[in-house]
Amino acid sequence: MAQSQSSGWVGWVYFAGFLMLARGVFQAFLGVLALVNSTVYIVGENRLVSLNFTAWGWIHIALGVILLTGAASVFSGRAWGRAVGAVMVTLAIFANLAFLPAYPLWSITLVAIDLLLLYALLVRGGEAKLS
Repeated sequence: MAQSQSSGWVGWVYFAGFLMLARGVFQAFLGVLALVNSTVYIVGENRLVSLNFTAWGWIHIALGVILLTGAASVFSGRAWGRAVGAVMVTLAIFANLAFLPAYPLWSITLVAIDLLLLYALLVRGGEAKLS
């Protein structure tokens, strides 16, 4: 039986799985942070705006759990894990862009990690099942 050779790209796929694992933990942490400090005050020129982030907190926790599940399937070489990962990471990018006013540095960091994840999952992700 001939065995297919995988390139160095398979390392990127496993790196994406590791980043998905880390990303899921970070996402859940951000959700817990939003639940603990659910009210954020933004001071404008002539007004004070109070924002409640309880719903966003639960959304971020759910994203974290789904990313952790997707990471486990990426490590096992399943295509559905890469697809779930790509979809969830795309949704996480939009969620963090919407969350940018509350925690700008944290949101920008997570968007940067998400872009690395998308690159790794969408470029030669199929090679992971060969190794």
